[in-house]
Amino acid sequence: MRPEEAVRQLEYAIDASLDEIGQRAAAGYRPTFERVADRADGAAVYTLAGELADAVDCGDCPTPAEANEAAERVLADRAYTDGGE
Repeated sequence: MRPEEAVRQLEYAIDASLDEIGQRAAAGYRPTFERVADRADGAAVYTLAGELADAVDCGDCPTPAEANEAAERVLADRAYTDGGE
């Protein structure tokens, strides 16, 4: 998944789940998705988007700082640091 696709998906999730405008909230995650894409791959971006979307589904709207923390967890996952071996 490309960073811009992840942002778009979160916009939709936020719009559907919260009484906030998804574009404004999700745009703050773009630098995080781009960093994950640079350091890992589309699967890592997808994993991060899923984690953030799960939070939105529960009624939360993660801050960009919380998204960065989630990104670090995703990047620290063994599958994204050593090829999963």
